[in-house]
Formats: sequence, C-alpha cells, structure tokens
Amino acid sequence: MDFSNLTLREKILKTFIVTIREINTHGGPEEFFKKYPVGGLFYSEGPKLLDENGVNLGVACDQEELELCRKLCPGQLMAYADACSVRGQNYTSWPQTSLGSSQLLEDAYNWGKVTGMQFNDRGVDVIYGPSIDMCIDHQMYLMSINDDPEIIAKVYRQVIRGIQDQGVCATAKHFPGLGTWFVNMHMAPGANKLPFDEWMETYGYTYSQMFQEDVMSVMTTHATLRSYDDETHDGYLPIATFSEKLTTELLKGKLGFQGAVVTDALVMGGMATGDLVAETVQAFKAGADLLLYPPVETVDVLEQMLLSGEIPMSRLNDALARIGRMMDFRNAALEGKTYDQPDPVFADETLKQITRNGICQLRNDRGLLPLKPQTYKKVLVVDGGEKGSKAAEYLCTALQEKGFGAEVKREIYDVPSNISWQADVDKLQANYDLVIFSMDAYFAAEWSETHMLIWASHQFDKAKKIIVNYRSPYFAVDYFPEDPTFIEMNCDPSLEAARMLVQGILGEIKFTGKSRLKEQ
Repeated sequence: MDFSNLTLREKILKTFIVTIREINTHGGPEEFFKKYPVGGLFYSEGPKLLDENGVNLGVACDQEELELCRKLCPGQLMAYADACSVRGQNYTSWPQTSLGSSQLLEDAYNWGKVTGMQFNDRGVDVIYGPSIDMCIDHQMYLMSINDDPEIIAKVYRQVIRGIQDQGVCATAKHFPGLGTWFVNMHMAPGANKLPFDEWMETYGYTYSQMFQEDVMSVMTTHATLRSYDDETHDGYLPIATFSEKLTTELLKGKLGFQGAVVTDALVMGGMATGDLVAETVQAFKAGADLLLYPPVETVDVLEQMLLSGEIPMSRLNDALARIGRMMDFRNAALEGKTYDQPDPVFADETLKQITRNGICQLRNDRGLLPLKPQTYKKVLVVDGGEKGSKAAEYLCTALQEKGFGAEVKREIYDVPSNISWQADVDKLQANYDLVIFSMDAYFAAEWSETHMLIWASHQFDKAKKIIVNYRSPYFAVDYFPEDPTFIEMNCDPSLEAARMLVQGILGEIKFTGKSRLKEQ
C-alpha cells in the first residue's frame, strides 16, 4: 500500500479507528470525512443508542451506515470488528471454549474458517480475535480455552490459519496476556504477574507461535508486565498501551512481530487518566500502529509533535508500513476472491460438531453413566446458573424428548435467611430418581444466588447427582472437588447442546472432550 501521495495529516489519520459515535458527534459522515479521512471504522452489530433526534451515539452500527461511510471516505476505509460483535448467518453457538477441550486441529481450523466466512459476509476486513489468553488465575474473569501453552499454540495457529485463509486479517490478543490476575481492564489496570522467564515459556511462546502463522495484527491491552517493564511513572507501572518497552522493544523487537499493533479500546477504565488526547499520543509513541477509539482531535497534536521532532517521523513510517502490509493482504484476497462464500449449512454443522467434540465427561467415579432410563425415570434439573440462563430449561426439554419425567427448580433453599437446610433438601430429593445441577455461571460471588445454590448442591445424594457445568473450568476443582459425576459442556447453552448432553449420558454418543486444566 502506497501512502506517499497523502499529506502528513492524512497519514496520521490512517492510524485511527473510530466509532459511528465519533463520526456523528463531528457532524455526521458527510462532514466528518471531509475533515477526518480516518483509516478505520469499528463495526459492531447490536442495538443502537439514539438521541432525541435519532442520531446514533453508540458503538453499534449497521451495514447501511458502514457502506455510507465507505462511500464518503476519500481513501480506503477498513472495517474492524470484535470477535463477539458480528454474527452474519445464523449460528447454533459460538463454541470457542470447546476448542480447548476438543483439541482437534480440524475443529480449530474450521472454527476459524467459519469465523472468516461470517466476517466476509458482513464486509469486515479485520477481526479482533482470537483471544489467546490462558486459564491460570482461578479468579480471572476471562474464560480462556486452556491453561497449557502448547495446546493454546497449536489450536490457535489453526484458528488463525482458518480465518486468514478466508482473506480476513486475524488479531491475536490481549498482549502481554491475561489470565494471571483477576482485575478486568474495562474497569482498572490489569497485570500479568509472571516472572519473565515463565512469561517467555508461556505467553511469549504462544505469541511467537502466532507469528509463525503470520497473524496480521496483535492487540495490546491495559495490563502491566512488571517482570519486563518495572519503571514507574508518577508511582505507577506502565500498562502495555503506554509502554515502549513492552510494545516496541519486546513485542516488535525481541519477539519479532512484523504485523500491525492495535491498542485495546482507548476508553476503558484500565487506562483512563482524564486526558484521552494525551493517552492516545502516549500509545502512539509507545509503538501502537492503530489507535482504537481515539478522539480525532489528537491528529492535530500528533502532527505538531511529528513536525517538531518530538516524535520521530520513523514512528509514523513504521506504523504505515505495518498497516499497509495488512491492507495489501486483505486487498489481494478481495481482488483474487481467494475465499469461500458464506455457507450457513456448513457453519451450522461445523459448530455443532465442535460443540459435540468439546463435551468432557470429567468424572464418572461411581459408574453412574451411562444412565439406565428404567432406573432414573423422574429427574430434577436444578437451575444453578445466573438469572436469565436457559441452560436448565434446554436440558429439561431434551430429557422430556427422551421420555424422562423432568422438571426445573431454582428455589431450593430458604431465600429470606439464605440458608440451605438438609431436611428440606432430603424432602425434595426423595421425589426424584436423579438430580442434575445445571451450572451456567462465570462466578460464584459470596452470598449470591449462585453461591447459595452451590451450597445446596452438596446436600444432595452423590449417588444420584450429576453436575453439568458450562462456564468456568475452575468450578470442578474449586467448588465441586468431591462430586463423583461431573460433565464439562465447554460451550454456550443451547437446545442442540442439551440434546447432545442427554445423548451422551444415555450412552448414545461418546464424550471425547478433555479437561481444559492440566491439574485435572
């Protein structure tokens, strides 16, 4: 990609990825692109945030808005989207965590292929994914696919290959790696707590493997890596977003990344100091090539700093070279049509297969499985998930389809006093041949409803109880270490997944998934 005919201001704006909100708060597309011919638009599907005049002031936009912006932008406008913000054709589920349990390379490649097809269907050029983070800290809010760097590496290399074989640019995130500390960077600065030699053997290894697959982009995030950059500024450690040592020296230098570095959203609590222009400037100085959600007024500051030499022109040239490389990759795919047309049937069947391959029979210590239907006719499904989850309802329906007398209950403890009484549980379970606890929750915060349901679960007879878990891989070791019959679903709840679950516990299909934790 040749940027030589652009003015300095136009070159700087090639590093900006803005939202429809930024465009509409600066006069709307027609006025905005006359003054700010940016290089990227963040595309996100979902409900719009409309003001009293019907102006979209949110992040979500639609295809019509995207195409209008592309028409009015003087240069090529790249569309960027998060992995969870685009759907395209209808899907059964998005079973990414199933990949860490399936561990089948064909599943991983096909998941990437389907993802690439989806993004092509929406005209998106760059996907902010996959997240190659790891399960290490048990309080971590992020649900990674595994805690083994070798599995992470081999699975995500195939995912990236599948995405980029569809001509869509993939982005490995969140550098320097989430999973060792529980703080959510949307709210406050995060951290990677590993000593640097351990970091190199884990996160350093996985990122190096992604570079072997020529991933087009890496997203840095608002997290520190004290073991590599411990130089404080005003008493604070620098997050990767602001750290030249982490972004330029480590990522681009020591690890040898040749692609484009994009920041995580520049509006998160993890990097907010109250001066977003100054923060955006610092991210660019640190080595970020693409700036996600910057205030467009920053272009004036960056232009002056480049002209004065406060920021060397080589920093901008490096950014443009990396952005241009990514644009050349995408344009070559579009011109040569080296990708598949969206195929909803293939997508649906592929994701069902990945879901099936990812279900893990973690424990069957008492030989309860496969179930004998003549012995377990009446089933209680306890909804132990977060409010609004339909996992228990799906399971109840799937059981009923197989002829079981099944029903769902949630209020199984004394709500006013938050106490679970053994006598009440005994009275309840006497009415059923089998109890299945359906756990669709990310956390079990103290004294929350999920917390109380887990408490109650331990009072049921282990000889006729099955734990079915959809979310955190830590629940098995942290909250249910002694439950002898435990199934990890490793996917989002759906009726189709519930039917697979019932087929498995009846022995009609075999559960082939593996634990996502090495300690299991």
